[in-house]
Amino acid sequence: MTWEEIRQRKEDSIRESTNNPMSKPFEINGKVYNSYTEWSNSDEHKELLKIEEEVQEQYTKKAKEYYDSLGMDNQLLLFFYITNLIFENYFKDNGSYRGLLYDKFGFGPEAYSLGMDSGMFALHNSISTPDENEEKFEKLIKFLKIELTKEQMKSARNYFLHGFDNSEQLNSFLSGQQVLKLEDPE
Repeated sequence: MTWEEIRQRKEDSIRESTNNPMSKPFEINGKVYNSYTEWSNSDEHKELLKIEEEVQEQYTKKAKEYYDSLGMDNQLLLFFYITNLIFENYFKDNGSYRGLLYDKFGFGPEAYSLGMDSGMFALHNSISTPDENEEKFEKLIKFLKIELTKEQMKSARNYFLHGFDNSEQLNSFLSGQQVLKLEDPE
């Protein structure tokens, strides 16, 4: 089975799973399946998953070999170009996953499952702009019906965004009243 055949099957399964929940019977390699669930529980599907995993490992290895074959300057150019496109798509253009693939990189549908396999789709789902984070925070506070002072709001926002609160240190730094905590070495 070639990489293209595997990719086409994945694309077909994505289309089937999003197009119609009541799928019609379909045939794969001469065997008829009544649903995608039936197919996904079959030995044939398990074999396909094993082949996909092997092909993905080969593709990952090939990509690494290609990257490693480049000189440092070209590696840095490639790194900059890719990360800059991702940044522009999400933080400047408020773009989508498909927008990144099709508009920024200029790929066609063949890149969709490749991006899922590479982890780009998961990365896409974890990216939030500062404005989106602020909106989520405000919705959470509103949902919880919490009344907070301005200082408590800063602290809550820091915990929400960063997992810790450094507002007290920032306030003392900004007010010029730095406190040095010295310990006796004995």
